[in-house]
Amino acid sequence: RSREGMANRKAIEVTEPEVIDIPLLEECIIVTGGEKMAQESKFLPFKQVGWLKLSFKNIVRIENLVGFTGLEKLQLDNNHIRRIENLDHLTNLTWLDLSFNQISEIQGLDQLTKLTDLCLTHNQIKKLEGISTLQDLEIFSCANNEISLTEELQTLRIFPKLRVVNFQNNPVCKDPEYQPVLLAFLKHLKYLDFRLVDDDKVASAKEQYFSDLQQLMIDDAQEAQVKKREQEIAATNKLYQQANMPGVEMLFKTMQAEDMEGEKLKLFPEFQDPLDDFADDFKDAWESFKVNMLDLYHKKQDEKNKFGRNYYGAIEAVDQKSKKMISDHKLLKKRTKQKLEQTCGVSPDERKELLAELRGRTDELKQHLLELEMFQVEQYEDLIMQFEDKFGSIRSKTLDEARVFFEKMRDMQNVYFEKIQERARDLLTKYAAGEVLNLADEAQQVLADKDAFMTGVVTCLLYTSPSPRDS
Repeated sequence: RSREGMANRKAIEVTEPEVIDIPLLEECIIVTGGEKMAQESKFLPFKQVGWLKLSFKNIVRIENLVGFTGLEKLQLDNNHIRRIENLDHLTNLTWLDLSFNQISEIQGLDQLTKLTDLCLTHNQIKKLEGISTLQDLEIFSCANNEISLTEELQTLRIFPKLRVVNFQNNPVCKDPEYQPVLLAFLKHLKYLDFRLVDDDKVASAKEQYFSDLQQLMIDDAQEAQVKKREQEIAATNKLYQQANMPGVEMLFKTMQAEDMEGEKLKLFPEFQDPLDDFADDFKDAWESFKVNMLDLYHKKQDEKNKFGRNYYGAIEAVDQKSKKMISDHKLLKKRTKQKLEQTCGVSPDERKELLAELRGRTDELKQHLLELEMFQVEQYEDLIMQFEDKFGSIRSKTLDEARVFFEKMRDMQNVYFEKIQERARDLLTKYAAGEVLNLADEAQQVLADKDAFMTGVVTCLLYTSPSPRDS
């Protein structure tokens, strides 16, 4: 393939650079299914095209592929492309061939997460980068490039499905550790540089890098735990957001973090007990608030689900009933028509009687359908009214629960203020009387400025509760 590619490259270098336009695209659409299908390819809407073959077209820039949203295979090999770009919208691509170009950096592939086969052979690539999002990658060809570091090959271990790789004729191939690294770290590897992987060599490579692999397993386990914990926290925060209590769990810590004067109070052991009491009271209040708010949230969800079932159930019931009535009427019309088309046996009077009966039944059908529609409207209004009453009651309880919690918060804050103000006055009295307080020099300096000290006491952990809201 290398010789053929180089020969064809010389052939196209003498021509003018090609721009990807509609005539070229229509020419390069590949349709399987025989000659007739191939002839119809020019009339195929771009969004339905699954395969584009833009090989050997002297293309210098990837562009004008908008509209090919269903594209699965794209060949851009044997051109003069320097940059991978304008492919973000081709999210259904599974196979991309950019071999025999002038690409020096892997980029512009982040959105192509369905890629399973990526070919970048015969370019000028120096680093393995820009492919971390391609978690479905199974085949990766990067031969005849300028990759030189064995360490970069280890990064390929993040691809859980990678089974075929090719790095032939890269500087890295001269490193004695080239093959052992790939065999050891790519656990699903089946073919390396077009050769079936030898199980004995894999075992030897894993033994060679045993300690590294063990450490990677430990790191992976720790990373998985961290990721799981982050996902749990994100799920919990989302639930609290939906239950109308975002950030409340961290409210006390937030108050502490924003308390600029609190650092001064930490110099005095006397203030620690009131702070601990405040923290314990907040924790108890939060736990009760959380349980009640989640219970109310689930009740709201249950009411929404029940309303949905009843509402769409009513629609379905009326729909089925109306279809049955219309079906019966169609059957009556068919039978009446058959009787009227009989060559004999139907007198003019009988004919008039049959038509009159059909018109009467048609009028009855119209009336029944109208009544059914009116019943449906009344039923919907009744369901909506019941839902609004029940949901509104739960919403009021939610608002009351939030109001009570934040009132408790203010009461706890007031109790805390009273305790620390009492202790602050006692400290100032002792300090003024010259008593030995066994305080650090920094604490002594804080007490020396009475006004600044009391200002810090009054403003510490100052919090203004929000107005209760519900959605």
